[in-house]
Amino acid sequence: MTQDHERIDELLAGYVLLALSGPDAEEADRLLSEHVPSCPRCGATLADLQALSGDLALAAAPVAPPETLLPRLHRAIEEVPLAGRAPRRGAFVALAASIVALVAMGGLSLTLDDRLSDAETRAGTALEILSLMRSPGAEPVSLAPQGETPAASSLVEVSAPNVRTLYLASENCPEPAPGMAYQLWLGADGQWFAVGPMFRPEDGVVLLELEDVDTSFYDAIWITEEVAGTVPQEPSTEGRSWRAEL
Repeated sequence: MTQDHERIDELLAGYVLLALSGPDAEEADRLLSEHVPSCPRCGATLADLQALSGDLALAAAPVAPPETLLPRLHRAIEEVPLAGRAPRRGAFVALAASIVALVAMGGLSLTLDDRLSDAETRAGTALEILSLMRSPGAEPVSLAPQGETPAASSLVEVSAPNVRTLYLASENCPEPAPGMAYQLWLGADGQWFAVGPMFRPEDGVVLLELEDVDTSFYDAIWITEEVAGTVPQEPSTEGRSWRAEL
């Protein structure tokens, strides 16, 4: 029988997060006993997710989250819909990126003694992404690596109709070349507009929140590698880049 691996990916992510209940939990239990042990792909996916949410959390001493964070986290995880909708690889990637941001509360490879506010900001952004993915019409978009950009790297754009905020997430974004940074562009009818400041990943993680952006005016998104500190007038066709239609 042909297996829907995109659906399985989502269930495994929910299983690792302890976020499944009802039919989803039953389906995950069945997959874990009947399918995953004999499927190298799913076995590797499960191992990666467990390492992501477990081993990285032990990379440094945990930091106690704000009292208001845990209730928000529980609500966000419980309300991420799995049953009754078509599986989307982009949604899984965005969820994986959110896991990375949340375990960063336990340290990741950062020294959080003087960067706690940064970690809280990243965790809060991850929660907002999870919340936005429940909005009507929300459709995470996976950006395809261009040219010689590593094929295993990924960036995901998350937005929704009538929500003037755009999120960009990744858990495996490569570092730009020395002296370079990444710029997000939105396109309309062949014209490109630089949106937001240049950015760099932190240990591969990107969690970018851009406010006052209405994606309904645009038909494409492009991430390019540009000279840091400059004001580029058009996207560079050299260096790493990711692109997708909106």
